[in-house]
Amino acid sequence: MSALPKLLAACLLTVGLAACMTANYKITTTTGQIYIAQDNPVYDVTTDTYAFTDETGKQVTLEKQEIKLIKEQ
Repeated sequence: MSALPKLLAACLLTVGLAACMTANYKITTTTGQIYIAQDNPVYDVTTDTYAFTDETGKQVTLEKQEIKLIKEQ
């Protein structure tokens, strides 16, 4: 096997593994609004809020009582 096919195989494997390691989360609010978080939302006990980065890169903070469901996709 020459170097180029080995390199391509290694690149494809790396991209495939990276895709498996990142999980998006679908967050549904009590009003029916849906957010897609790029990573696991972080819960802050002191403020009773969840913070996350949405799919557009915007930092979002929601109060716990505003959230109906958080589901990993």
